[in-house]
Amino acid sequence: MINISHIAIPYSKALFDLSLENKVLEETFGDIELVGKICKSNRDFRMMLKSPIIHTSKKIKILQSIFEKEVTQLTMLFLSIIARKKREFVIPDICLAFIELYKDHKGILPTYVKTAGPLSEMLRKQVIDVMKKFTGKEIELIGEVKEELIGGFILQWNDKQYDSSILKQIKEMKKIVAGSDL
Repeated sequence: MINISHIAIPYSKALFDLSLENKVLEETFGDIELVGKICKSNRDFRMMLKSPIIHTSKKIKILQSIFEKEVTQLTMLFLSIIARKKREFVIPDICLAFIELYKDHKGILPTYVKTAGPLSEMLRKQVIDVMKKFTGKEIELIGEVKEELIGGFILQWNDKQYDSSILKQIKEMKKIVAGSDL
């Protein structure tokens, strides 16, 4: 699950509302995905955003040089405002929060499945179908291999979790055995 700074939420909500109001939600979503990918993949970029040594005007110039030709005017203006308010260090979290708002608006539910081995395409489809019926939403299934689970799976969505892993069953058996007089 994603952990987002509380500072980022009002900014992402403001950009989301503004994009909806101006009927440019899809364009803004594409822009924010791009900014988020750069934040995630480029450590130097993240360090620049967090640096107290680099002056705000320099950060704005860097943001402009990277994004001005890649994103819409609204997104560029938004990034500049964030930097002027000295909140540029929150840009990665603003991107994550905006994407969550977008997915919620579109009825897309990110669902995380952890398994001991790779999920087959057939099993992947079954999980998506079951979750779609259960939640009534489109499912974005995000898989992760965790060999320590031994078998079974852990399914997470919103603030819910279903754990049918063998690791969990072994831990529960250990508790029972530890508490018995065997």
